[in-house]
Amino acid sequence: MSQTPKAETPAQSVPSMARIQVRLGDLGLAKENLRFDEPADDGIPQLADTLLAAGVVIPPIVRPGRKGEQAFMALDGRRRRLGLLLLKDRGDINDNYLIDCLLADDKAAQAAAVVLPNAERAPVHIADIIVAIGRLRSSKMDTTAISKALGYDELEIRRLEALASVHPTVLKGLRAGRLTLKQARMFARLPDKKQQGEIAQTALEGYFHEHHLRNLVETDRATTTNERFVLVGMERYLAAGGRVSADLFGELPDSLLDPEVLQTAWRNRIGAIAEALKAQGLTVFVGREASYNAPEGFSTIPYVYRPDLTEAQDAALDAAKAEVQRLAGHLDGINGVDEAAPAALAAFFVAKAAVAAAPLSTQRLGAVLLYPHDELGVAATFYTVPIPADELPEAIEGEEDEADDDQPAYGRATPDVEVPRADVEVEGASHVFHETRTDVATRGLIRDLADDPSTALTVLVAQLFKQLALRSSGSLDESALQVSATRYSRGSTTPISSLDGEVRDRLDAHRQAYKASGLRPIGFVETLAHGEKMALMAELVATALNLREARTSSLRHAARAEAAEIADLLGADISAHWTPDTAYLGVHSKKQLLALLDEMGVEDDRAKTLKKDELVAFAAEAAAERQWAPSALGWNRAAAADVEAEDPVAAETGGEDVEAEPQAQAA
Repeated sequence: MSQTPKAETPAQSVPSMARIQVRLGDLGLAKENLRFDEPADDGIPQLADTLLAAGVVIPPIVRPGRKGEQAFMALDGRRRRLGLLLLKDRGDINDNYLIDCLLADDKAAQAAAVVLPNAERAPVHIADIIVAIGRLRSSKMDTTAISKALGYDELEIRRLEALASVHPTVLKGLRAGRLTLKQARMFARLPDKKQQGEIAQTALEGYFHEHHLRNLVETDRATTTNERFVLVGMERYLAAGGRVSADLFGELPDSLLDPEVLQTAWRNRIGAIAEALKAQGLTVFVGREASYNAPEGFSTIPYVYRPDLTEAQDAALDAAKAEVQRLAGHLDGINGVDEAAPAALAAFFVAKAAVAAAPLSTQRLGAVLLYPHDELGVAATFYTVPIPADELPEAIEGEEDEADDDQPAYGRATPDVEVPRADVEVEGASHVFHETRTDVATRGLIRDLADDPSTALTVLVAQLFKQLALRSSGSLDESALQVSATRYSRGSTTPISSLDGEVRDRLDAHRQAYKASGLRPIGFVETLAHGEKMALMAELVATALNLREARTSSLRHAARAEAAEIADLLGADISAHWTPDTAYLGVHSKKQLLALLDEMGVEDDRAKTLKKDELVAFAAEAAAERQWAPSALGWNRAAAADVEAEDPVAAETGGEDVEAEPQAQAA
């Protein structure tokens, strides 16, 4: 394969030369040219076609003509001149055809132009080659002809053709050294040219992040490295109708264009495993990924503390682990795509179930979740159910009666804090729209809470009480108040001046007073009057609120319930401080904007005829006139909504591809 020319400046370069344009009729061939007397070779017609399509990419170096010579004489570029003369003879161009040339007007430059090889005399940037190939393609020249004309093999030409189709800003960044050739190839994989240009512009402006580009290219891209492929394999995937696309640049694994075909084939492969586990009396769930929560009605496997086990349980656990080790060794000799693999895996996971069940006393295995895994192609998580009291041995039943209420038995303890399920309308809403709506609503509640120290104190104490005195998950994402003292923000989005921006200004004023005091933080706070201290506490608590939801599939029900309670205590009304502006309204669709106008009682038929930007401005003006904000931004709306129990598995998986098989009868 021909090597791609490098963009670096050569170690030895010619003296600086001016770029000029020369008429073909004024361009002769200097006798100093090392191949002055050589006749035209057989490749000149092909070169002529290339020049007609792409122009003269590498400027010839010329000197001024002398007495009896043409106005300019080519010190190099003999073949390019011959190709142009052939085009003139064919009538494709005439003597007025302009050629970009470099003028060597002193002896040193002229000597360098005659003696130095091409790579040293006129290095060509790869971006120029890409542009030239794009021109050749536009002139209907095929890959074979371009390959022959430029001296590249056909695969390299196809790769450069792909780069020729990227947004011009990408090539501009490549030529300027702001982007590497590898990054340019990543841009070529993005189907949206507008998006290519926007990201490339960040490189020109100096804040390009390659990981962002890579995430866009590789997210949601199924490849041969997918966990399911371990069991399915290429032959089985193709036989099921799946399609494959090889990466043109040879840098990424082959893409599987039909991920649902892969998923179906994988589910068929694990069928024997599911049946074997059902035969053990387990309910079988199949998910696209692991879940951290147990399905409804089941509990996670408790931690096993060996000293608490009976001798029988200890012996059963050791025997079960030994069987797992034996079967794992047997799996080492089996390829995941072999026909025998599912049966071997079924025996392995039945043994794993025995390990999970061995230390249980008051519970038994009740369910299993099967999901893709990169080691074996499938993995399993087991869950338990309580053993009915009338089925417990008498010794264990007595132990249960005497158990310390503060030390729950193995299994998940019932939380003291109920989590009502919020009734949120997300149908038809994009993730960006949903995140923006919850973002602005959070900022509104921050402002109201900052103005009410009494409520802020209640919120803070309640949060501490929940974490230290009650049983709860302890997860910050399950709370409206983020007591880790993280200031609320959304990426690089600036604060809204009349909402959280106002609170930040207050905190900045406290910071300046603290710096002027010369005291340490505790001493400074102690010097504040009670009213000032309470005001500062309210502002700090308020700025730690975080209720933003990045996706419509990740509703934070527990946090929403707390937000509703806080809003009710405050009598929160975001419209007292803010009305929808163009930044907020800009993420709405036209249909959503018209719905907002209906909600605020605007009756104007012109609204339906406006373009998106005009409609945004119209809605913002109407909201400001009415001092109005959408009801969706009022968290207390959730308090009156009907709630229902949350399905942990559905919440974890986003409601995708989780099947509950009818529970088999226990043996």
